[in-house]
Amino acid sequence: MKTSNTSGIRWLIILAALFLFTFSASADPIELPQQPLTPEITFLISFAILLEAAGIWILLRKFRKPRGFILWILGLHLITYPTFLGLIWLFQDMRPAFAVALGESLIVILEGTLIYLVCRYVPARNKQLPAVSLIRSWLASLAGNACSLIAFPLLINLADLIFRHF
Repeated sequence: MKTSNTSGIRWLIILAALFLFTFSASADPIELPQQPLTPEITFLISFAILLEAAGIWILLRKFRKPRGFILWILGLHLITYPTFLGLIWLFQDMRPAFAVALGESLIVILEGTLIYLVCRYVPARNKQLPAVSLIRSWLASLAGNACSLIAFPLLINLADLIFRHF
């Protein structure tokens, strides 16, 4: 019986994910002003991630993408967020701002590469569209993360303003 190459790659991805989840379990992110994780904060984080996914989708709308592309991007966060926490833990001896910037830069590269692989190898809805390039995937990831980065503090301030009056 012949085993396919994709099953080997699948197992490597699973092992890498388990390894990264182990790092993230022991991660202690750089200390920031702590707010309790309320349902409102959870909603705001989710909304910022959704804005990021929408930004990536808009930037790649003229390229071949799989069905449910937004869901693929949201699912990538199950890999990239624990990886980010693991990187922050690895970089804990650096200056906090530099550690976060370096970790976020590596996540943009990882996320862009994963987007490129998803767009290339998952069956697409419209096969007539051109395939996305790796550079364009990295730029879309950078722009999407910038949208999320800009939106989150604005959403926090808006939520504080709204919930203070109620």
